[in-house]
Amino acid sequence: MIIGHLHQASTTQSSASADIERVLQHLRDTDYNKISPGKYPIDGERMFAIVQDPITQNWDTGLPEFHARHIDVQCLLSGEEALGFLPANPSLVPCDDFLKERDIAFVPAQLNETRIVLTPGMYAVFFPGELHRPCRAVNQSMPIKKVVIKILSK
Repeated sequence: MIIGHLHQASTTQSSASADIERVLQHLRDTDYNKISPGKYPIDGERMFAIVQDPITQNWDTGLPEFHARHIDVQCLLSGEEALGFLPANPSLVPCDDFLKERDIAFVPAQLNETRIVLTPGMYAVFFPGELHRPCRAVNQSMPIKKVVIKILSK
């Protein structure tokens, strides 16, 4: 997992660094605030953006999720959002498994989930297998706008 702000200098040091840096530059260069919710190709199905405008939900709702094939770069555009995070745990059995169809699986609520708070311009990068629970309210539910860029991992 990586967390940062779009105005920071590059800090990624993983094998996915080139793709992540490309996505961060794309986010700096593209005003997603003016783009309607939906799915937008960046590099075909290898890299695409999903613009969302959900309402954040109570921390006690929702389940942690993970992906098997995609890296998630989640960037908050407006509002405030809490995210849950836990490192990958291959021994967890999904309670809802849609990995084959949609590359997403949900696991039961987990103890010791770390809370991360994003403000506009901040991003979080989740690698395949890492548990995350997006769209949680920080203090109260509110509409937010965010973009999630999916990178097909190698």
